[in-house]
Amino acid sequence: MSQLKVILLVILLSGSVAHGEDGGSGSGLGINLGIGFPFLSQFGVNFQLTNKLGISAGYGILDLDVDEANLKLDMPEVYLNYHPFAGAFYVGLGIGKETLDVTATESTTSTEISIEVDAMTTLARLGWMWGADNGGFWFGMDLTYIKPNSPEVTISAPGVPTSDPNYIDAVDAAEDFGQSSYINLTLARIGWIF
Repeated sequence: MSQLKVILLVILLSGSVAHGEDGGSGSGLGINLGIGFPFLSQFGVNFQLTNKLGISAGYGILDLDVDEANLKLDMPEVYLNYHPFAGAFYVGLGIGKETLDVTATESTTSTEISIEVDAMTTLARLGWMWGADNGGFWFGMDLTYIKPNSPEVTISAPGVPTSDPNYIDAVDAAEDFGQSSYINLTLARIGWIF
């Protein structure tokens, strides 16, 4: 997480310098908000170095409550984006760190059980940013392939022996999630380039 903070700081500090030197279209620092699935809430910053190359950093969140259970999936991410035609279409490569945190309260004993899965991720994205090259308001959408690597699973289940079949099933399911690739579809992303 501290590496992401350093990257964001570098982007913020260099954004004003590069934008001031160029002064034209194709470069600038911006913010964005998005909605998609599975990450329902998405927000981030983007820095267009040129009309073909940009860097973005974001954070996606899925937070659901179902009965006595809560599921939270979040991921900070950093991308290098390339606009091959100097237009709206771009491809991006990046890294992220996903964290899945599931907590549930067992109804008969009121015992809280939690499972946490942390994994570094490799990211590949296809997207569009209409209007970003003109500065000001832009609209976009994107499709991201997320590939987790080397998951770490932590389970807290007081009073449940590790040899219990339910405990073993929970570990297996958590490890499977931490190794399973999936896609995030951002249906709408709006932003502003300063």
